[in-house]
Parts: sequence; C-alpha cells; structure tokens
Amino acid sequence: MKKAMLFLVALMFSVGVNAATLTLTGIGSSGATQSVDVNNNSTVLAGGTVGEVGNWYSEFDLISDTNTGIKVEWSFNPFTALSGATIKFGQISGPSGYYLPGAQTFAITGDFSFTAFLTAGVYYGIDIIDAASNILKYDVSVSAVPVPAALFLFAPALLGFLGLRRKSAVAA
Repeated sequence: MKKAMLFLVALMFSVGVNAATLTLTGIGSSGATQSVDVNNNSTVLAGGTVGEVGNWYSEFDLISDTNTGIKVEWSFNPFTALSGATIKFGQISGPSGYYLPGAQTFAITGDFSFTAFLTAGVYYGIDIIDAASNILKYDVSVSAVPVPAALFLFAPALLGFLGLRRKSAVAA
C-alpha cells in the first residue's frame, strides 16, 4: 500500500512539471505591424502597432502539443478611444485556415482577457479586428495555465483520509 501511495504522489508531481508548449504564429495583418516577440514554450507574447487611421486587423495561429488550459490577454496603448474592436477566437481548419463553427467573438473596449482549453495538435486562430479607426500599440499574451497548486494540497489530504479510514477499520 505504501508503494502505491508513493507512486501516486510521484505521478502527481510529474504531471505538474509537464507544461504545454505553445506556438503562436503571425499569419497576416492589414493596417498594422505584427510580431511574435517571445516564445518560451508555455508563454507567448506578440504585438504590433497600428500607425494609420482606418480599419485594421491582425491574425495569429495558435497550436499546443498537449491538451491544456490557456489564458489569452490583450492590452493596448491607445492614442484615441478604443471602440468597435473585437477578438475572434476558435478552432480553425488548419494553418491559416478558416474558422470552424463554434468560434467566439468578444467585443473589447479596453484591456481584456479570457481563458480557453486547447486540444493537442488542433489549430486555433486569434484575430484582432478594429472597425473604428484607432491608432494604437497592442500586445497579446498567451500562457498555459499550470496545474493548480490546490491539486498538490488536495492530494496529501486525500491520502491522509485513506490512511485514517484504514486505521479506523483496524481499530474496530
């Protein structure tokens, strides 16, 4: 029994250290510059600048090597009030492909974030679209959400309950 419990504890810690590798690729923009600045596996930063008044968009492909939760954050430094901007996120048919049914569109008026769950090997798109002629610098951050620390707190408690159950059964 002790070997089984030690195996379970070791398994939980090994699951916690395996982070997803995220790949964010800029696939095109109109009216905006676009760059992927940092790609250190589980966090990816991208951004760009919109330097002229007029409609613009910036599109990215996102893929993960493991099933994982992610947090997508958008921040900006506007020169004019931001209105009419949207972020579209969802599964796409392949690299630089079209959106499959179920894609979500979020209206944004300021800094914005949302969480999602990625399936390994499936392509996702993140499109930032502005229809209100804003001049701004924007940043996008996609980061893998790690296994919560609560899991590591919950596991010893659960193992403790199993030990109490066994002792109470022996005492009876």
